[in-house]
Amino acid sequence: MNPMEAVGTALAVLLTLMILSYLIEDTAVYRLAASLLVGLSIGYFTAVMLWNVLIPQWRALPVAADPARRAFLLLQLGLGLLVLAKGVPRLGILGDLGLAIALGVGLGIAGAGALFGTIGPQVAAGAGQGFTLGLAATLLALLAAQFYRPPARSPALSAAWGVLQGLGRAVWAFTLGALFGSALITGISLLIGRAEFLIQTLSQWGR
Repeated sequence: MNPMEAVGTALAVLLTLMILSYLIEDTAVYRLAASLLVGLSIGYFTAVMLWNVLIPQWRALPVAADPARRAFLLLQLGLGLLVLAKGVPRLGILGDLGLAIALGVGLGIAGAGALFGTIGPQVAAGAGQGFTLGLAATLLALLAAQFYRPPARSPALSAAWGVLQGLGRAVWAFTLGALFGSALITGISLLIGRAEFLIQTLSQWGR
């Protein structure tokens, strides 16, 4: 193992132990390691976005012969600068505008994807055979979120509405339970991997 690899392994062991110290108590050592992780992640993401997105678009702008292509590059670059302006207090309004455009476009694309990529295929798959289980669960989850309310208040309608909302909440609980279970399994797998890394590294150092 060369010196650089040895230093990298030592830092990995140290940071792993600092993170695992949270199992004992939430100490300043753990918060320091978490801050380093968040700071390095944000710094890496910013560098990647700068060198792989903004700078290539800026360089491609003068050589773009197609007016439509140039306008599209200007739009992308302008929106990127608007979002970056959020980090400057005096330009917060411009940053809010950039975030609003980004979130609006993102939510619109996500909503269209959910409508045509999820609900649409479920309806097509269940055509002639009634509602599919996925579509029924989707509708129950939407009803539980109270996107729709009954047009009239009557005991029978209120009772039926209560049953539908109960089923929708059951769908929500099942979905969230499955997601949390998957996240827990992922966390346990990462913990086992880090434990194996520590055991192997410390055993190699002890030889």
